Amino acid sequence: MQGGTLQDQQWMARALALAQRGEIGTTPNPRVGCILVQGDCEIAHGWHSRAGEAHAEAAALRAILPDHNPVGSTAYVTLEPCSHHGKTPPCSDALISAGISRCVVGMTDPNPIISGRGIARMRQAGIEVTLLEAFPEGRWLNRRFLSAMERNRPWIVLKCAESADGFMDPPRRTGETGSLSITSPVLQRLTHRWRAEEGAILVGAGTVIMDDPELNVREFDGPDPLRIVMDLNGRTTSQSKVYATGSSTLVAGGPADLPPHVSRLSLDEGDVFPDLMKALQQLDVRSVLVEGGADTLRRFLEADLWDEIRICRSNQAVGGGLTAPTWPTERSALLRGQHPFGSDNVEYRVHKKSAEWVGMACAPTLSISLP
Repeated sequence: MQGGTLQDQQWMARALALAQRGEIGTTPNPRVGCILVQGDCEIAHGWHSRAGEAHAEAAALRAILPDHNPVGSTAYVTLEPCSHHGKTPPCSDALISAGISRCVVGMTDPNPIISGRGIARMRQAGIEVTLLEAFPEGRWLNRRFLSAMERNRPWIVLKCAESADGFMDPPRRTGETGSLSITSPVLQRLTHRWRAEEGAILVGAGTVIMDDPELNVREFDGPDPLRIVMDLNGRTTSQSKVYATGSSTLVAGGPADLPPHVSRLSLDEGDVFPDLMKALQQLDVRSVLVEGGADTLRRFLEADLWDEIRICRSNQAVGGGLTAPTWPTERSALLRGQHPFGSDNVEYRVHKKSAEWVGMACAPTLSISLP
């Protein structure tokens, strides 16, 4: 974090901690925190907790107690206050109306309908605006939103559970189907939290045929992601659980008799990723959790289309089965964390180019509550 005074940076760090509280349910919006300071004392704070609800600035203004006055105070906001009417009124106007005299902004909003306009509006109203020179912590926090705005594609997370001897599916009896767990139940609950954090979850036709997954959030209290099935050759059946009513589902290809609530995406065989990324951009999908199977994961790796890799490793060997992909070396996959999780282990890496784009040589550790 660079720019502003030391005191500015300290208050901004607290505003960032508030923004982190909006980790579930804010998509497709960014995560934002705001603190209102009068002199050296905080008079109110707020954060954006859910899409469609109050933005951080509005939440902070509503939290001001009757014996406090915002006139002449300083607002610390992790992202430029909005300047347009969406589901909520412009936050820049709310700060102006409240009589804020100074606003310290973590970074400019890259959304083209806002970028710079909120700052300009406040300055025109006489508010002193300080924009931090560098705010990599805030960029990392909003990497999903920024990826969509700056790179025109969602943030891609590859996730795989594998055994101690390198298999992602244990040996099966002839004709055996259904999901066969490799990791412990406590780690499975963590992966359901990961599902709730992302805008979409993607699997290939082989996973649907073999595991018949629901691809929803059951072991954690959070929203279901958009379910995406890559089935260009129509191998799955309309009776698969992933096509059941409930969560939204998008299938690339798919069987001929899909239920009417399932959206179909037409992609040509070959390099399907450009069209897929374009379609997800149009749907405001900010991030995708790719859960497999092995062929689907390898295709993303071969296309170099990924930002994070999360490997859930069991401490038990299975002696055979479906081999897990060969993961990139540390030269391109920067290690961010590796630690026990219950009886298993979690390893997560970030693509070197993605880390450099966000603005950090090595991104901070995932916020994971250990069991």
